[in-house]
Amino acid sequence: MGANDFENKSLVSIILCGFLTNLLFGWVGFFLEQGSSGQLLLYQVGNACAISASVMAARYTGIRGQQVAASAYILLGITHGISLAALSREGIHVEKEATMAMPMIPALAFMFWCRLYPLWLKFLGLIPCICFAIVFIDVHLGDTLLGWTLYSGYATLQITELFWGIYLYADWKKALSVN
Repeated sequence: MGANDFENKSLVSIILCGFLTNLLFGWVGFFLEQGSSGQLLLYQVGNACAISASVMAARYTGIRGQQVAASAYILLGITHGISLAALSREGIHVEKEATMAMPMIPALAFMFWCRLYPLWLKFLGLIPCICFAIVFIDVHLGDTLLGWTLYSGYATLQITELFWGIYLYADWKKALSVN
């Protein structure tokens, strides 16, 4: 394994670990007391891992010639950054959290250009788009942020990201075997 192969393996490993950590910390945090410092800490660390994974995925997909998907991953990193910024020790800033839909929706739509993913996985990304659009509208109509649409949106986003990580890792393995 050459230096380039090691770098690419590092990229896909970080992507997979980052998205997996976000999913695990998010789901464990869900079962903790709402607004507790433990829950918020898990959400913060999970978002930080998702930001890292998104940045690394942008680099990897760009290397693989998927420039639109690489740009989408940059938007996804911004999305997780907004989510991270909405969290504090005092709780979740509802309006800030809802605005993460703004970069997330185009990011997930732009994934339709990525030839590294099957069509079903691209369509799976539409579920969080719909859920977060509803959350965004609800918050601006004065409703609270917490509800089934928010939880469904996060859960499907995290699952989708984990599948992306798995597919990127498999793509690296396939490209390695060709060389």
